[in-house]
Amino acid sequence: MMSLPADPILSPAEALAYEKEFFNGDEDLQWEVMTKAGEVVADSALRDMRELRTIPHRPRLIVLAGKGHNGADALIAARRFLRTIPTARAVIWPFEPKENCRPLTQRAFEELIEFASKRVEILPVVKGSNSEELNSRWDEITNDRGFDLLLDGILGMQGKPGLKDELAEWIRIINQSDRISVRVSIDLPSGVTDIESEADEPIRADFTYCTGIVKTPVIREDQQLWLGRLRYLDLGFFESSPEGDFADCPKILRSSALPVLRKLRPVHSDKRDYGHLLGIAGSRELGGAAMMCARAALRSGVGLLTFCIPESLHPSFVAFCPEAMWVPLPETPNGGLALEGLGKVRQFLDRADALVMGPGIGIEEESHALIREVAKLFSRPILLDADALRSQIVEPLKDRGNLVFTPHSGELERLLRKQTVESYLSELAGILVKKGPHPQILTNASKLHLFSGSAVLARGGSGDLLSGIIGSLLARGGLTLVESVALGVLWHGRAAEALARQNGQEAVTAMQVLDFLSFALRNDF
Repeated sequence: MMSLPADPILSPAEALAYEKEFFNGDEDLQWEVMTKAGEVVADSALRDMRELRTIPHRPRLIVLAGKGHNGADALIAARRFLRTIPTARAVIWPFEPKENCRPLTQRAFEELIEFASKRVEILPVVKGSNSEELNSRWDEITNDRGFDLLLDGILGMQGKPGLKDELAEWIRIINQSDRISVRVSIDLPSGVTDIESEADEPIRADFTYCTGIVKTPVIREDQQLWLGRLRYLDLGFFESSPEGDFADCPKILRSSALPVLRKLRPVHSDKRDYGHLLGIAGSRELGGAAMMCARAALRSGVGLLTFCIPESLHPSFVAFCPEAMWVPLPETPNGGLALEGLGKVRQFLDRADALVMGPGIGIEEESHALIREVAKLFSRPILLDADALRSQIVEPLKDRGNLVFTPHSGELERLLRKQTVESYLSELAGILVKKGPHPQILTNASKLHLFSGSAVLARGGSGDLLSGIIGSLLARGGLTLVESVALGVLWHGRAAEALARQNGQEAVTAMQVLDFLSFALRNDF
């Protein structure tokens, strides 16, 4: 059972039916929600643009506007963007004339022009244009300079496979252009539908903002090429919905879950009140993984930390990170953890609230045997990562309900051994964190998606940090196993976002993520 705020992921048809019931024909409510959506899109884009570069002094925005409500969202977002940055300029490229648009889209057009007519250029409509006209128009508007941001509001969840000729050509021109810095799609990239089709190429987005309801096409593997980084912009659609209404749906965790961890520590508290985490990690050649995992656990607030490492690493580790209690274990001739260290590890098991094993242990079978034997002796939460994610370690364990697995795609393939995730978890009864651009937290009864994070995490060591953060939350207690894991993944991702927005995606290291854990927890963004 999980009490963290999470919303259902619905098919386009389900989402359309839900919205129809939610609004019940109330156009004023629709406009209110649409305004909120457009404003949140603009605010989010201004944050996400910073992963590429500092916002320029005179940013230039282009809006691709369809006749439906996605077009309205994009136009409202443009108005917000221009209001936020008075030096900004916008180009609106509509698919159809304003008078052919839906009433609320027409209203969005009118309010944008009324607010900033001198800073907005409206191009001739796309509909009815041929390829030469579209290419010529694009060359003309990008002749002096390109665009810092593109907002795609052409098609929404009611889009169908098979784009009209001019629409397909329009999208092709946009996708092939190198004059756009950041591309944002609202709800779904135009051309992405719930029906698998290779007939047309959708808009290729850098970010897709799922506004109000996350639709199932964005979690399909065959659509990932077009979606870019996913963001869920919660508009409050499900705040009053009975929990049982969507019990069987996959869920998306709201970013508002993270403040669950934002609490003042009681004055009369003790280090023992914040958990004791025991780690078994590292080898002579891969000691950095153990250090990164340990430092992440410390930075995420665990009260006590004991880490068992190869004895050759002990002096340097104590000097570099004195906050942890480093326990030297016997080594194999190749520098791995030797099985004879089991007796020493047993001395600490009764004191620990949670156990993290695997980062940097390497591929020696003797080290794997040590991990397996320790896991047999420990009945509290156990997180297995990296080279501890092996069937010969997991399968002999009788009690698997306390296990947490954090594999990347290669480790997952090795662990499953050609089984599906569903069949593996039905036998396992543990929690599996499927790492990747958009992590998933899977059990035999649920599927939870998280859209936090940044490509800044595409670096060696990011997973070791995640293991330490989750391990810290598992040891601290007060949450269910799933809640601890979900909050750990969310916190890790939000810190990465903050790092990327401050320093970009390139000239940083994985360890710098830890410097932004505090910012991610203390700020709503």
